[in-house]
Amino acid sequence: MSLRNLFLSYSIFLLIPCSVLIAQEEESQRTFMNFNGSFRVRATNVGRDVLLERKTPVTPITNLEKENTERLQSEQQTIQSDLERRQQGLPSQITPRKEDVSYYDSRFLYNMSFSANKYVEGVWGMQVGDIPFGGKGLRATGPDGFDPGLVGPGSGGERGRTAAVNVQTNFLYLNFRIPESGLFIKVGQQLFSSAQGRVLFSTGTGVSILKNFQFLRLSLEGGILRARDQSFMDVDKNGFADKNYQSSNIYYNRLKFEYFRNIRNEVYAYFLDDNDKSDNETARLAWYGMHNEFNFQKFSFIVHGILNTGTVKKLRAVTDTSDVTIYNTTQRHFIKGGMYDFQFTYRWSESLNFNLIALGTTGRPGYDEKGHEANLKGNGYRTLAPGFSISNIATDFTGGYALFNGSSFSGLNEYGFYSNIIAFGPYQFTLGYYQLWATKSPEIRINREFSELNGYRTSTYMGMEYNFNIRYNVTSDFQIIFRSGYFVAGDALFVLLDSKYGRVLREAFIVFEHRF
Repeated sequence: MSLRNLFLSYSIFLLIPCSVLIAQEEESQRTFMNFNGSFRVRATNVGRDVLLERKTPVTPITNLEKENTERLQSEQQTIQSDLERRQQGLPSQITPRKEDVSYYDSRFLYNMSFSANKYVEGVWGMQVGDIPFGGKGLRATGPDGFDPGLVGPGSGGERGRTAAVNVQTNFLYLNFRIPESGLFIKVGQQLFSSAQGRVLFSTGTGVSILKNFQFLRLSLEGGILRARDQSFMDVDKNGFADKNYQSSNIYYNRLKFEYFRNIRNEVYAYFLDDNDKSDNETARLAWYGMHNEFNFQKFSFIVHGILNTGTVKKLRAVTDTSDVTIYNTTQRHFIKGGMYDFQFTYRWSESLNFNLIALGTTGRPGYDEKGHEANLKGNGYRTLAPGFSISNIATDFTGGYALFNGSSFSGLNEYGFYSNIIAFGPYQFTLGYYQLWATKSPEIRINREFSELNGYRTSTYMGMEYNFNIRYNVTSDFQIIFRSGYFVAGDALFVLLDSKYGRVLREAFIVFEHRF
């Protein structure tokens, strides 16, 4: 079915609830509005002597002696330039390979819904910030190259340069509801989320349809997310769009059922149809998952598995011995990987529980010996657009440092133990210990610094992490949250980043948040 026919089908389907709405003359036409949101102020301190991203090339080594000579010349030139600055009385521009940073920011979230009756609801959600204290605000483009088109996170905050144009839209959709039939349809920008965000957790514009079957104790949901559209590009500037159907679409369906009081099951499938060639890659991939949750009086556990299959076509540059591109070719890669997700909770009492978590994917992290993404072969696992946190530094997206996030969690395994302690009434303490491992050891033959020639060797141990968090519920809608992490790097991380420096990453922040 073509994309045009698909959208026509959705349009016809949307007319069904509209006809029902017109027939409901007894409903009041008065508009009701509801709103909720939060205001947050955060203070953060982070420090590290480990890189967060690789600085050296991932291409195969063709002439190591030449690369070393060029690197030494570059370092000598940097040192010489710095000596000249010092002779002129200027401060040095060479700093130690160590970081200790403190910063503050604020953020405001606001969600508003309006409805004239019980069958139609409109939702708008916006965000101001995160605005760093002292951060540059918006103004006209100047010689410093500041981009006035920057909106949302990172805008505003500097004295005299704050601006009101720093709002970004998170949600903008219509929700058609027919409670009598158990049918709910959302059209517009909304949140798309899979079970625990393991496959997909992202806002986007599309259509989602939910149908509840109460007598069968199950629900069926499906939809489409328009992830990217490059069809309107006019590369040759002739006034006509010449990128027809250069798009990326995500289709999904999932079935939830609960036949037993303490057992919940969900099976789902997500499909990516990516025809956008602007990133030199197209793909047709699928993720099939089954999520099972078991809840008992003293303990509960989750067993979750995902199978990833499909094909990826990637543009490759063929080079000669001098690294000059001769021509480009398209290579097809067949994907067959998977993810496992296991969690166990034991409730000792109402104030104390213990938790185990094990999460991992197949494949190898980083790149192979030819400089290609390692997850394109060898049972590699390709991510879609997940969003999840396991520990505060190793796998995270909530602020501070993050070595990996859900989208880069390929060829990795994280195992952990944490405990939640509710003490002194409104206080909750969380203590955690985690280890991060690679499924297969990262490739060391493309390294320049952390290499076998320099006496190093590869392994699968990425490092370990300690977490300590405090949550203080001052009132029902006001919270103070302290979160901290301390990560000690292992050899596999140095192989992946091709770095032989440092050992530790640490972070701590305190948040004052009011919800309404």
